[in-house]
Amino acid sequence: MNGGEKGKAARPRAGGVAPAGAAIRRFARTAVLPALACLVAFSSTACGRGRVSERTWERDPIVPGYSVADINIGDPFSAVQEVHGDPDEHRKDGGYLYAYYARTREEGGIDDPAAWRLVVTLYDQGNGYLDPGDEVGAVEVSSPYQGITSGGVGIGSTPQQVEEEFGACRNVSSTASPGGGELLLYSYTERGVEFLISPQEGVVTVMVTAYGGLRPVQEGEEGGEGQGGLFGAHQADPIIPGASAAGISVGDEFRTVRGIYGSPDSAGSTTEGLVYATYTGGYGTWKLTLYLEDTDKNDSLGDFDAVVSICLRHPYAGKTPKGVGIGSPQADVLKEFGTPQRQSTAMHQGEQTTIMEYNAAGIVFALKATSGEVIEIDVNRPLT
Repeated sequence: MNGGEKGKAARPRAGGVAPAGAAIRRFARTAVLPALACLVAFSSTACGRGRVSERTWERDPIVPGYSVADINIGDPFSAVQEVHGDPDEHRKDGGYLYAYYARTREEGGIDDPAAWRLVVTLYDQGNGYLDPGDEVGAVEVSSPYQGITSGGVGIGSTPQQVEEEFGACRNVSSTASPGGGELLLYSYTERGVEFLISPQEGVVTVMVTAYGGLRPVQEGEEGGEGQGGLFGAHQADPIIPGASAAGISVGDEFRTVRGIYGSPDSAGSTTEGLVYATYTGGYGTWKLTLYLEDTDKNDSLGDFDAVVSICLRHPYAGKTPKGVGIGSPQADVLKEFGTPQRQSTAMHQGEQTTIMEYNAAGIVFALKATSGEVIEIDVNRPLT
């Protein structure tokens, strides 16, 4: 999100090598690829959404690495419930929980990808039960899902059409179909998407994950962000517009940041003469991104570069003085900060996003246009 003086830097994600998920994971044993860098997108929690009709969510775009079926990767299970309600079936397997929705054929087993319209994989928070805070790690959709990728790939697409959009797949495996015959799994885990393909029917199931796929979780290990995850003891530090958040103050040197968060998952420079540092917490999409003044003008991140912007996303739990945080409604932003100095909209990754800039105060909000909820907060050096 660009507010004030930040540039449009690439914000790569990182993800561990992980197995595929839910029906695909059990139905086809695959090798997966390490995560590659990717570009910034606005996606995070989706609290406060009203229940969406099936005819709406079945047409939601397939956005590799981010979202499908009106569910964002990284959403809490409570957000899934608000859209889809309680699952028809659920089960636990290792450190993952699986929620199954809309059985499409009665004779199909729980592991049959063609037997369910929607399967959600969540990181178990440690008690073996579906809880509101369990975090979405993967979403699978099957026929009659009608949403498509930006290049037009969806249920029924041929392997050729998949490779036309995503390139030659270097990770293809095969398995037997429950009804006989063979299914092929085209894994683009570095892109955050996998396709289960029938030679006769084309794509029968699409799975969306974060870039790099599901992160490994062992039995009994906490999923999601655990005890603050990336942010640790600074998970709920107050957001002070123009000044500080997450234990970082505007003006801090990067060596101070590194003392708290360690080395970033990625770093680089922008066309506006800034440098940036991105943190993912070890998997999935970014949770913390910093923009810094390149004090030595060498186009690379250094110890003495000074923070000018602190960008925050789920699961950061800190709030502004009057209680605005990630997941807050637009009405709360307006109540605390009034009419923004500048407001704009942008279509990004198939989703309309509203940007509300309060640059004199040193804070910018990105909101999901469909729900009006805050998905990103940037604390910036105030502009006069």
